[in-house]
Order: sequence, then C-alpha cells, then structure tokens
Amino acid sequence: MSTERSPHDLWRYNWLLRLLALPITLYTLWQALKEREPGYLWQRLGIYRKPARRRVVWLHAASVGEVNAVLPLIKQLQQHQPEQPLLLTTATPSGARAARAKLPPGVEHAYFPIDWRRSVRGFLAAYRPRCALIMETELWPNLYCECPQREIPLLLINGRLSARTSRVRPWLRRLYSLCLQQVTAVLARSEQDRASFITLGAPRERCEVIGNIKFSSAPRTERVTPTELGRPYVLAASTRSGEEALVMEAWHQAKADGHLLVIAPRHPQRREQILATLKGEEVAVRSRQDALSAKTSVYLADTFGELPGLIAGAELVFMGGSLVAKGGQNILEAAALGRAPLFGPHMENFRTESETLLDGGGAIQVEDSTELAKKIAMLLADAPLREQMGERARLLVDERRDMASRYREAISRYCE
Repeated sequence: MSTERSPHDLWRYNWLLRLLALPITLYTLWQALKEREPGYLWQRLGIYRKPARRRVVWLHAASVGEVNAVLPLIKQLQQHQPEQPLLLTTATPSGARAARAKLPPGVEHAYFPIDWRRSVRGFLAAYRPRCALIMETELWPNLYCECPQREIPLLLINGRLSARTSRVRPWLRRLYSLCLQQVTAVLARSEQDRASFITLGAPRERCEVIGNIKFSSAPRTERVTPTELGRPYVLAASTRSGEEALVMEAWHQAKADGHLLVIAPRHPQRREQILATLKGEEVAVRSRQDALSAKTSVYLADTFGELPGLIAGAELVFMGGSLVAKGGQNILEAAALGRAPLFGPHMENFRTESETLLDGGGAIQVEDSTELAKKIAMLLADAPLREQMGERARLLVDERRDMASRYREAISRYCE
C-alpha cells in the first residue's frame, strides 16, 4: 500500500487531536472523578511520577478481555526472566481493576497514554521500555513512530484485524499502514489475520502466525465451581441488545419443559431494557436476589464475574453477540469447561475460534432463532451427544494451551 501521503496524514491526525484536546481532557477528568482514580487522569496525559529504575518489558492490553488473555504470557515471561521488570498498561479503569486483581506479584500497572506526542514521550521517558508488546489491534500513530526513534522493538501479539478496520477512510488507512511499517514484527493469531495485516501495509517478512493466545487463558474445569440453581438450565451468555427477544423466540419453539432459561447479558446495566423485553415471562433477577420457584421461566443473571460458574453448571450454552451483528463473543471459555457452544452467524471477531471448534465437532452454528430452537431441542433430548461434543470442545482447547509458551519463544527472538 502506498504511503506517499503519510506525513500529511500524520499532520492531519495530530491537528485533529489538538482540536479535540479539550473534550478529550474533560472526558478523561470525568472518568477519573467517576472512578475515583486520579492516576487515570495524570497518566493518560503522560505524567508518570515514579520513573522505572530499570528498563521494563512493556505489555499493553486495552481492556478486561485483553488483560485476561495476556496473563499466561506474563507468567511465562516471569518464569523465564524473573529479574526482568514487567509493566502492563491498560486504557480503561475496568481493565486496571482486572489487572490489579490478577497480576502476579512484581508486575507493575500503569495507564496507557493518550496518543499525543507529549503524552507518549512522557510515558516512554518514564519507563524506558526494552521492548513493547501490544495486544491485538491497537494502532496509535504517534506511539508507533516514536518507538523506532528510541530503538524500542515493537511487536503486535495475538494480532488480529476486524473488518471495521479495513473500512475506514483512505487517509486513516494510510496512517494504519504507516503504523505497521514501524512494527518490528506482527505475531498473528491466524493466517487470515496475517494476510489482513499485509494487505493493510505491514511488511510481509515481518508477519508470522503463532496462534490464538486466548487458548492459554481459557479456564480449567477443576478450578471452576458449577453454579447450582436447583433446576437444570440452558444458558444464553453475553447476550447483546436485541438478542434476548430472539433467544426467547427460540426458547418457546424448543419447548424445553422442565428446564430454566438463564440469560447472562454482556452488559448487566441493561437490566431494565431486558426486563421490558421479557414482559409476560416469570422472571427472577439475580442482582435482586430473587428466589427461584417452580413457576420461574427465566433467570436474569445480571451480575459480574459469575459467568464461568454459570457455564459449568449449564446443560447447554448459547454464546451471544452472534444472532445480532455484533461479531460474536469469546466461545473458548465454554469449550474449555466442556460445553460445546451454540452460536449464530455473526462470529467475525472470533472467526478462528469458531472454525477450530466447528471443524473439530465441538460447536454448532445456527443461522437464526428457528434453527437455534431445533438445536436446543435436539441436544436436550440427547445427553450422550451433548457430552460427546462437550468433551471434543474441551480437548480442542487443551491441545492448544501452550500458546503462551509459543508467544514467549517468538518474542525472545526480538526482545533480548
């Protein structure tokens, strides 16, 4: 891809950032006040009050999902270089909470700077990274141009590109191309992702496929306690707006007598909207500690942090974000816990995961709510098939749990 206009495009990008400086700063201040997190404001602005004593290996994970995915790699790096300081940055307060709760001792956390040149330079001056490991798809022009000037190897790990990234305006595509030409290596999760990075502008010789690191972070059955609800249940996990109505259509068509439907929305704060959709159903709400009765038809699990237990205790799991055009949700958690997930046609964000499970007989994809109803009815009536598919799903994940080790070995070639 031509980058002839990249200097002009970078100038335009920085001009836009300057134009938006006030609203960005006010929003950052509002978030800091709301979360009671003053460090969020200062660090996002590039002010870091405790410079690192030694150069760090820096990993960046934008939010909670990426934090969970990168944890096995962090543990691998610690085991092989215990004296090397590690830093994890996140861009959101929720990501910071996850990091602080789960990071092993000795790993520091900080907030990722806004991509203003001054903020980026403040961050790099404070921590002096030996190398930068960026999870998935974070492309920030000023950061990516600054790292080579400081001789900091910059690697994209578990690299993936969404369809939305390729549909941006031409000048922004050229900026992304400029970013990718600064990268030391793209370690992609699939051959399709590698090809997408090359198409967007990454040098072919710097791109290689390692695999999906999320296989390493999938939970283990022996570490998860199944949630018992007193009745057998089917779980609709991580549902998105507009999807609950489709799930209810399928549920009524399936006629799953004796079973409870549990809905665990991706965003629990949508509780009132979901309850309006479920009007006419006998609904119990977990956050209100409603008691389940024989008449309860739907249980709304609108709480945080309980999804693994709900998956482990379910007879069947439907993974949301897939009957509506949201790109799907992570299906590896269900597979790792021995539940072959059902999902709809929209799995663009989890293409490789879904293909792996479908090819191995550890998942079922449906086109719409009518087909979902048929598959629910079929699997509830055939426990041996359900268990067989669940075991296949679990084995497919277990065979790939060494992904973090593979990434650590690849990274060692660039970050000595």
